[in-house]
This record gives sequence, C-alpha cells and structure tokens, in this order.
Amino acid sequence: MVSLAFCVVWFGVTSIAIILIFVVLALLGISESFSMHLSISFSYLIAIPLTLLFMQVEKQLPDLPGKLSIDSPKQALVLLLAIPVLVTIVDFVVVIVYGIGYEFIFGIPEVPTDIGVDWGSGPVALGLVIISTVIIAPIAEELMFRGYLLDSIRKMHGDWFAVVISALLFGIVHFEPYTIGMAAIGGLIYGYVRVKTGSLWPSIIGHMIWNGIALIVTYL
Repeated sequence: MVSLAFCVVWFGVTSIAIILIFVVLALLGISESFSMHLSISFSYLIAIPLTLLFMQVEKQLPDLPGKLSIDSPKQALVLLLAIPVLVTIVDFVVVIVYGIGYEFIFGIPEVPTDIGVDWGSGPVALGLVIISTVIIAPIAEELMFRGYLLDSIRKMHGDWFAVVISALLFGIVHFEPYTIGMAAIGGLIYGYVRVKTGSLWPSIIGHMIWNGIALIVTYL
C-alpha cells in the first residue's frame, strides 16, 4: 500500500533529521537539551512539506483547502473552540480509563518526564519547547495522519477502517508502550471527528490543547 510506504518514509525522514540536526548542533557546542528541541522543531518543519508531497502524488493536494476552510464566524466557533474542547474532555476521560487498565495489567507506567527544560529555564529554551510541542508538532502530525493518511486509506477501505489504522500508526510512532496506547486513543477520536466534520481544524486545535496540557502537567 502506497500510504503505508509513505508513512514509513515520513517516520524515517523525521527520525533521521532529528539525529543529524542534533549531532550538528551538539558539535557546534549547543547544549544537549536545546539541541534536541531545536532538532525536533526542524524535523517537523521538514515533515510538513514532505506530507504535502505525498498529497500531491496521490492527488489529494487540491482537496486540502477544503479541509481547512471556515465559512462563517459560527463555524469558526464550532471548529476552533467547541469541538476541540469537547474532544479534549472525551480524550481525557478515556485516557484515565486506559491508564487504570494499563496499571492493573502492566503496573505503573514508566514515562520519561525530564525534557531538560522547566519553568526556570530561559525564555528562549522554554519558548522553543512550547512552539515545538504545542504548535508545530500537532500541525505536522495532523496533516500527515488525519490529513493525508486517513484519506488515502479510506479511498480503498472506507471510513472506519481508515480511522482505526491511521490511529494505530499514529500510536506506534510514539515509541514508548504506554504512550502508544494513549496516542492511539487520541488518534481514534481525532480521526472520528475528522470524518464527521470534514475539517482538519478540530483535530489540530484539540491536539494543540492536549499537548499544551501534557507539557504543563507532565514535563514542566
């Protein structure tokens, strides 16, 4: 399947970009934590045009403006605020249930929380982490998984198969076992909303809200 191959390419390119950029920055004497966050930011900036290329190859690019269009203030309120807030609440409740089940079966999950930056870090380092995690990452990931991948799969296999498979792949790229399940849950919810609304905005904004809360509560 072409979409699966493109997903592997996307993951491979972003991973290699992170490693190469990190090495170059570290050799230039930039601190390890700052180098890591800067490399992640640049890798996602590379991922966005790469996803647009995938869309162009599969003739999805002309449909992208429609996925991002907002036709009225009322629609903006629904797509940019009401649905994302509701999605975040639902995601939070389901993840709590998932966490209880995970802990019952596997024990307390060991999720690394030290990202080398906290509230005492300088404004540049803190700002970079926020921009990378709360803005760039959700745009890049939603464009790939709910923008390109979901539509590519649904053309051949229908809506629900596409929602499930794109969510599973979204979970897998998050590596850590507990986070894989948590991300897959988010992927299912975002995919469902994407299919029902036809818009990418609810999943992008919802993803931003989720990452922002996670960053504040878990990492900073």
